[in-house]
Amino acid sequence: MYHKKFLDYLCHCKKIKEMFLFLTVWLNFCSTFFVHPLYFSITNMDVDAQRRSIVLTISIFTDDLETVLHNKYNIDGWIGTPSEHRDSRRRLGEYVNERFSIVVNGSEKIDLVTDSMTIIEDCMWFYIKGIAKQTIRRMEIDNRLLTDFFEKQNNLVIINTGKNEIGRRLDRKKFKFELSL
Repeated sequence: MYHKKFLDYLCHCKKIKEMFLFLTVWLNFCSTFFVHPLYFSITNMDVDAQRRSIVLTISIFTDDLETVLHNKYNIDGWIGTPSEHRDSRRRLGEYVNERFSIVVNGSEKIDLVTDSMTIIEDCMWFYIKGIAKQTIRRMEIDNRLLTDFFEKQNNLVIINTGKNEIGRRLDRKKFKFELSL
């Protein structure tokens, strides 16, 4: 119950730095006092409507991604270690493209291209870009990352349009939202 209130708070933070500071403190507190794991991802989107560009940074815990690799692709091995399977990152890129999508102006599905993946601490960071064919006026974001494996998965989406910063918490039941720019 408390984690939902916390995630709702994050979505209403006006400043990303404030949100990340609070997130770091809260995660340290939870890892010290609670055994129950939290299941969440964070997606930051920078949208330039006039230039038609979308830049995404998605952060997901590596142990959650290892669950995906094992259960969906029958791939074992620790991500970021010598035992990492040679197909792990390719399969993770496919998984993200399968479970995360953006449709602009009601009809154009954006082709999202993963530029790179990096491990920082216990998280895999995906750096993804997309270009729309026309000026972006409206967006529909569909984020189903990990909801197929974790019932209590929450996906935070923070969108920066240059004028506004909007945050949403998505989960297994509410995995889409629309935004007018």
